[in-house]
Amino acid sequence: MSAPITLPQWGMGMNDGEIVKWLKGVGDTVSKGDQLVEIESSKVNAEVEATADGTLGRIDIEEGRIVDVGTVLGYVLEAGESDSDLPEAAIVGGSASTPAPAASVAPIVKGAPATTPGAASRDGKQVVTPRARRLAKEMGVDLAGVTGTGPSGRVTEDDVRAAESGAGTGVPAAAGVGVPLPESIVPVKEIVKLAGLRGVIARRMTESAAVPTVTLSTHTDVTDTIAFQRELVGEWRQHKLRPQYQDLVIAAVARALKETPAANTHLVGDELRILGEVNVGIAMAVPDGLLVPVIKNADQKSLLEIAQEVRDLARKVKANSLSIDEMTGSTFSITNLGSYDIEDFNPLLNLPETGILGVGSVGEVPAVVDGKVVVRSIGHLNLAFDHRAWDGAPAAEFVRLIAKYLSDPSWMKA
Repeated sequence: MSAPITLPQWGMGMNDGEIVKWLKGVGDTVSKGDQLVEIESSKVNAEVEATADGTLGRIDIEEGRIVDVGTVLGYVLEAGESDSDLPEAAIVGGSASTPAPAASVAPIVKGAPATTPGAASRDGKQVVTPRARRLAKEMGVDLAGVTGTGPSGRVTEDDVRAAESGAGTGVPAAAGVGVPLPESIVPVKEIVKLAGLRGVIARRMTESAAVPTVTLSTHTDVTDTIAFQRELVGEWRQHKLRPQYQDLVIAAVARALKETPAANTHLVGDELRILGEVNVGIAMAVPDGLLVPVIKNADQKSLLEIAQEVRDLARKVKANSLSIDEMTGSTFSITNLGSYDIEDFNPLLNLPETGILGVGSVGEVPAVVDGKVVVRSIGHLNLAFDHRAWDGAPAAEFVRLIAKYLSDPSWMKA
């Protein structure tokens, strides 16, 4: 029996994925476990593997398409089968799934009707993504007047926003909103398409920005913690490891999460899921964007173990060798701009997480202690939280707890 190749769900926050590259061509022999197609989604690059031995019988989704989780991408034929044994090609995104043209790939798509690039209809009807339809309802936009610019002409969330602002619908837009500047006024030097990792980040950040988020900013005296960090330099030398302020922040956050179940949650639909593990995601910059590898069970690890894992993950980020497991399962995230001398900022949530901590810089400032002016090291913390899941008071208590653990590192020495 033919085996379908489907787009899996890697992590709770994954809704769709982009077909980056087919690694096998139609007619190629494949073995169970062979990598068939490269997918990019939710900041993860990964490959879908064959679940059976046979030959690649058909490619249903071409490279460059974005499809929902669970979509059939193609089929593997087992011994004795032919393409005539395959089911009809499903209609995805407004047109029957068709393979990408390539010299080495000559796929056969059984029963696939001809399509026109940009066609925004399915049997003459407008095709709208579920999220675009939901957004249109929220914004009061009439979809009948919206032109789709998504894959195969689908109406996307960006199309709905453009229609709401008046751009591309024949309605004058507000000055400076959604109106492209003519090249005759401002020459275009270069056009960079928001695709690949950058495109995934753009979609994820748009989703996050739509959530009612509040950011609480505070500062804490970390003089003793910085002194403790210096003490660790000698102790960790044997491990060929230099302690960093972020290591101490991660440990403090993990402990605070363990004591505050309401902060260690995912909001999925109308369900607030209190999670049984404390898995801390650490945002790390890469040339094309941002990746968030995860420290699993961070509350159960020593400060040294956390530091060692952070360095290992950072090496893998640079080598582009992170596994799917190392990129999924986070329950709370941390993003650090302290090295850029940024004190306060508004981090965006890594959905479906309900909180993220933005770590600001540490600086020496004059402070009054016991009636005397002394120099103290002050660190800045910015907690962004989903106001649907939390209220201000418990969120304030949570960030204050993190600040407390950072100001007094005695518990880290145990």
